[in-house]
Amino acid sequence: MNRVYRDFLILGMLFSVTSFDTLLLGFAVPKIIVQYSLSKAQAGSLGTILMIGVGIGAIVLGSLSDVLGRKNVIIFSVSLFSASTGLLGFAENFLSLATFLFLSGFGLGGGLTLSIASLPEVIRDKPLEKYMCYFESFWGIGALFVASLSRVLLEKPLKDLFLVGAFPFLFLPIFFKLSEIKAEKSTISGNLKELLSKYRKITILLWIIWFCGVYTYYGIFLWLPEIMSSIAGFKSGYSSLIPVYGIQIISPLFLSLIIREDNTEKLLFLYSLAAAIFTLLAILVRDFLVIGMFATSFFSIGGWVLFILSTQKSYPQKMRGIGVGSAASMGRVGGIVAPYLTGLLLDAYGTLTAFSAISLMFMVIAALSFPLLKMRKEVGAY
Repeated sequence: MNRVYRDFLILGMLFSVTSFDTLLLGFAVPKIIVQYSLSKAQAGSLGTILMIGVGIGAIVLGSLSDVLGRKNVIIFSVSLFSASTGLLGFAENFLSLATFLFLSGFGLGGGLTLSIASLPEVIRDKPLEKYMCYFESFWGIGALFVASLSRVLLEKPLKDLFLVGAFPFLFLPIFFKLSEIKAEKSTISGNLKELLSKYRKITILLWIIWFCGVYTYYGIFLWLPEIMSSIAGFKSGYSSLIPVYGIQIISPLFLSLIIREDNTEKLLFLYSLAAAIFTLLAILVRDFLVIGMFATSFFSIGGWVLFILSTQKSYPQKMRGIGVGSAASMGRVGGIVAPYLTGLLLDAYGTLTAFSAISLMFMVIAALSFPLLKMRKEVGAY
């Protein structure tokens, strides 16, 4: 197989297993609530702990990959989140559960960041826009795999559910076959200084967009299994999740047909606006819940492709790890807030208020899309 396509598939596999282990928590939440006698807000705090780990792992492991190379840090990341997720099944109390969640998140942050940062370096002279759309479908594969296994997993003890999260270990030999992407001569301190000087304005804008993007995704999809089961009924609720998650494979592929080098931010505006509208409609019209979440899933994952593309293009290779890592890390602040705040709002005010906050975040992304386009043209890094 051609080296470029081989490396592309390996990075896609990394993205899929990262998606699988991240979303596995959403399906574990109902059983965690029962086993540990937690409120929705307390259960949401577990998602917050996971996202703290993801945020720290993204910036730390992303920065290290700029000076140590991507491959070794990827292998470490996969090993860490696979082992930690599996060990969640052996947690005897809330503290040990939180500890393993943090370590799992730290590794997942590295896996997410390095798969994205490595892609432009792997495909090189091929169109980044098209390949990023293809690449994002791998996230949907991981999400669909979780949704498809949900009925089987939820009939098993919590221990067995988390042990399934250790399965990326089986693919570890494949990640050793990834070509080493040699880092350009740079230092972490030098890259950090440049990030906060020359790239300061666009970095701050990307931080805000990533915050809102991550908040919307995890605010919805870490709680969606619980909401579906409570509103639609357990069996029909989880069955309905399969197309909702499955569309995350199709959405990026559709986007690849319409995306061009010069319309990324314009599409980001349209996709974010559509996601905001459908999120509200899904909650306001209960009979529209599944269709609304289906549409939100479609436009939300498309939006991820688009703001990731803008981030990749905003930084040169020598500091792409810290650039993408810092954006992903700040975005995880949104992921830290979203699970807890959504759970808190669900407990106190119900689904309308919780999902209105998510719709507002989509609107913020839409509003910042055109300023992002202007700044990215000024930087011209890619």
